[in-house]
Amino acid sequence: MSVAEIEKQLTNLCEASKEIKSSMVVSSDGLVIAHYGDAEDPNLFGALFLELKVVCEKIITQLDYEDVEEVYIRSKSGGVTVFPIFDKGYLACLSSVNLNAGTVQILAWKYVRKIYELL
Repeated sequence: MSVAEIEKQLTNLCEASKEIKSSMVVSSDGLVIAHYGDAEDPNLFGALFLELKVVCEKIITQLDYEDVEEVYIRSKSGGVTVFPIFDKGYLACLSSVNLNAGTVQILAWKYVRKIYELL
């Protein structure tokens, strides 16, 4: 695994849309593998993304929607997107409020595949 190559892909993802402010690859156990953007404490953000993923998985399980794979939350100030990187971890993105879910989904899935090959 090349962290530098993963960081390069995260940089490319954020540069593909100026509305994606930060991106991060987090392992299945919550450890930050690589990140791009202005995160003062990437480990804290990785832990928060993992908590968000766990809570969303509980909701999905309780509602019996097992085939839901990605999480997108939008607020007045921006959006958070969490995508699985198959069984290797997940990709988390922070975006501005101007970026819609469809655009971030298309971009993120393109980079999920590239990052998966590097893990």
